[in-house]
Amino acid sequence: MANGSAEQLHPLQNTWCIWEHKVAKSSADWGDSMQSLAEFSTVEDFWKVYNNVPKPSQKVGDRVIDSYSIFKKGIKPEWEAPENSQGGEWQSRSKMTPQALDLFWENMVLGLVGETIDVGDEICGARVVDKSKNNHNVYRFELWLRSNDSNTAARLLERLRACLADRNLHEKFMPSFDWKAHGGR
Repeated sequence: MANGSAEQLHPLQNTWCIWEHKVAKSSADWGDSMQSLAEFSTVEDFWKVYNNVPKPSQKVGDRVIDSYSIFKKGIKPEWEAPENSQGGEWQSRSKMTPQALDLFWENMVLGLVGETIDVGDEICGARVVDKSKNNHNVYRFELWLRSNDSNTAARLLERLRACLADRNLHEKFMPSFDWKAHGGR
């Protein structure tokens, strides 16, 4: 980026925010456990942020991180947010190595910010949740959608699968995904 010229920046279709969710002591603490780490609106800023935010497999000091999210700016990563409340999510719970976890998450994030999965405005964001217990590395991936329309959800799941299969994962697998409506909470 010569001279920091704005002409050389590559804008994204949306501005995105990366969130960290610390382990909450109770459901009442859920909102307080979320923190926006950074936002970006260009390809260049994405890589600056992404390369300096801990990967899902990394532990940072004594902080206990429950999950990471990436959502469009202005949308909080919570079911109650107006953009999320009438929608739902595709979720997959999988055992995987830390290396596969980071690559799977990166593929999903690149599909979101690059608008490969959704060229419209249906996707709100994505989340990776650490569900590991007793030395079993288990993670849940979630793709959050604005609506609960089954045709739209099915189309976006296929695009997500294509995006994930398009990159060379170290472990050749495609996890199954289940639909969960947010309104039926």
